[in-house]
Amino acid sequence: MHLGAWSIAAVAAVVIGSAGPALAQAVPDCSRAKTAVEKAICGDPKLTEADAAMARAYSALKAKLPAEQQRALLADQRQWVRQRNVRCDDRQGQDLASCLLAQTEARRRFFAGEGPNPATDAPHLTPAFFGEAKKGRYEITIVYPQIAASTGPSAEAFNRAAHAVAFGKDTVAEYRKMEPPRVAGATNFYQASYDITYLDPRFADVVFTVSTFTGGAHPNSGRVSLLFDFNQGKSVKLGDLLAEPKRAVAEIGTQCKSQLQEEATKEGWELFDNADFGAVVGDISNWAVDKDGVDILFDPYSVAAYVVGPRQCRLTYAALVPMLKPNGLLPPK
Repeated sequence: MHLGAWSIAAVAAVVIGSAGPALAQAVPDCSRAKTAVEKAICGDPKLTEADAAMARAYSALKAKLPAEQQRALLADQRQWVRQRNVRCDDRQGQDLASCLLAQTEARRRFFAGEGPNPATDAPHLTPAFFGEAKKGRYEITIVYPQIAASTGPSAEAFNRAAHAVAFGKDTVAEYRKMEPPRVAGATNFYQASYDITYLDPRFADVVFTVSTFTGGAHPNSGRVSLLFDFNQGKSVKLGDLLAEPKRAVAEIGTQCKSQLQEEATKEGWELFDNADFGAVVGDISNWAVDKDGVDILFDPYSVAAYVVGPRQCRLTYAALVPMLKPNGLLPPK
């Protein structure tokens, strides 16, 4: 097999799948590395170890999954390799190495179900997979997190909430009824994946990315953040975070408008004249939390044209503290 289609870890994963767990630490032949990505991984000890750690995490996850989920995991890994190459392939030297290291460590965390904080006593979010396709009509690929029931009483509530976000309301049924797109060679699709932006024993934030195509000039995409309070066993609302939600939403909206207007001026694009920043900020599903602050997520069409792409407004906890509910979930402890 030529390494150009795989990361070093993915090659090991195929060996694991065909020969059993005894070869989980199989070392690929770096003398066959040809692309810049392959050479970077083989030539940097940190990258080599990170890739091996990712392979071990892949193997550990694979061992927990039933056969059909194992096949979905392999397909997802192949897709991740392609996406990683797109994100990193145009870089060189240390910039390339840094990109690969960040992508590989994030993927290891995905397999292990860990947050980037990290918190060793947090519940682990295990990836679950759903796929369905009908040739020429639709393809559905969904990856979503689940928690083992033994973790605690909040597990079932979290699992329901994560499933609901990833699948959307009646999405699968709707795609099954769709006629093929009028564009020759095109197929309707629905793809959902996720990133854990924060995870500790009390609180989690998982950001889903959903891409769709149902005909038209181009695919569409959006991000949905699921903030979950494990202590309360429920999804978080703005009122759980902010002392005075209405006032805070207006103030944050003004700050975000200023940030994005500055980006627009520098990069040569424009905000919509009627851009409603308050509507975006006032929707908790647009709040992506990490250990240092909050990103307010602005998807295509929300405040600017599709070509501008997804944007975010960054707020540090130092800026947010005056607006936050005392002894609330933010800043994370």
